[in-house]
Amino acid sequence: MNENIQIHEALKRFTLPTYHEIPDVGLYLDQVAKYMNSFMIDFPEMNVTPSMISNYAKQKLIDRVNKKRYTRDQIAVLLMIALTKTVLSIDHVRTLMDDVRETGITTEEIYTRFRGLLSEILSSFSEPELSVQMDPDNELEHMTRNVIITIAHKMYLERYFENRAKNPEE
Repeated sequence: MNENIQIHEALKRFTLPTYHEIPDVGLYLDQVAKYMNSFMIDFPEMNVTPSMISNYAKQKLIDRVNKKRYTRDQIAVLLMIALTKTVLSIDHVRTLMDDVRETGITTEEIYTRFRGLLSEILSSFSEPELSVQMDPDNELEHMTRNVIITIAHKMYLERYFENRAKNPEE
């Protein structure tokens, strides 16, 4: 199979559970890690370990864990953290999570938006009508475009968090 086709297939397969598909029976730490990693099969760089999850809890990135069991809301936040930490420092993830909490939006709402937007953007890689028209056979052109988009977004995010640090009240 062509490498580009394999990439597009992996992106198509990637999906996060809907909010209501996330177990709400109270999973233990090892179960949470295994559950989360089951969605990252094609993207092992996004896998989490139980110690990472414990650290996120200790750093108060998620609500306090009750009797060592993780709720649906906590797992939804952990899924967002697992993906977000691949492009942001943990301090920036914390700032972002604090900003979200201050809006009053529920975990279900932010997770649903996050999941939907991620799915939409991932599908744009294989649906040329959703992205800039390029030569479909030119992998280098696609890769270069994606690197540039990533750089531009990273530049924006760095300035955003720099400004948030300077002006925490805004």
